[in-house]
Amino acid sequence: MQVSVYNLTADGERGGIWMGGAAPAADSFNAIYLSTGNGTFDHDSNVTPNTDLGDSVLKLTSTSGLTLSDWFSPLNQSVLERADMDLGSSGVVLLPDQSSGVAHLLITGSKEGKLYLINRDSMGHFCGSCTLSTGDTNIVQSFAATGALFGTPVFWQNSLYVSGLSDQLMVFPFDAAASKFNTSPSSQTAKTFSFPGSTPSLSSRGAADGIVWAIDSSQFGPPRNAGGPAILHAFDATNLAIELWNSTEAPNNRDQAGDAVKFTVPTVANGKVYIGTRTTIDVYGLLPD
Repeated sequence: MQVSVYNLTADGERGGIWMGGAAPAADSFNAIYLSTGNGTFDHDSNVTPNTDLGDSVLKLTSTSGLTLSDWFSPLNQSVLERADMDLGSSGVVLLPDQSSGVAHLLITGSKEGKLYLINRDSMGHFCGSCTLSTGDTNIVQSFAATGALFGTPVFWQNSLYVSGLSDQLMVFPFDAAASKFNTSPSSQTAKTFSFPGSTPSLSSRGAADGIVWAIDSSQFGPPRNAGGPAILHAFDATNLAIELWNSTEAPNNRDQAGDAVKFTVPTVANGKVYIGTRTTIDVYGLLPD
């Protein structure tokens, strides 16, 4: 049953929600966060109805239907719109609540390969006085990180794992005291992920034994190519240069997955890793002793 509707370009066009296959995020205060794609943007205008929020990050409250509570749009929103460089190509990640610095943070990315770190309690709206040289000074941080992002980063132990188009999977350390990320990766994979990049997942035993799982889905089929298997990779979360395993290693194609589907995310549950393909759900786990 439909309970509520929020139209983010009610007086314009497009501005869809897709986020590279990711779902909206929600916090413990029942706020919902999402990013939008190319479309009409006029929310900084003094001329009514100024209701359209293409290429923006939105915070919606759900206590009485869906209501816009706060938002951010980058200074070059109009450039992103004209060049088909959606802000909303990547999902939104809520960082754990911080005991120092900015308490409530979110991070998201775009087709520019830029990451935006935003204060969830004051998202900054649109900075009309900002320039390309100053950057978006109305938010906590933004920086060019990788190729175009069509996936969602994962955050673990003050580290952000990101995989962009035609680039390595990289990890950016977070400085909690400064409430900012180091803009240079501390490690990266030797492997490069072609289109559409990858949305990594992470498994661990608490703060130890972290493994980053990432799918190479570049052979996802027509119209880009003829199609081929997804390849699941496992990397040491403390040093991404160390590949622990991938699904092409075993002899006789023992671990080969089904044909790839773009935007597929590895799902970790009950000591196993699940990936969806065109024809199967493939389940990976430890071999019996």
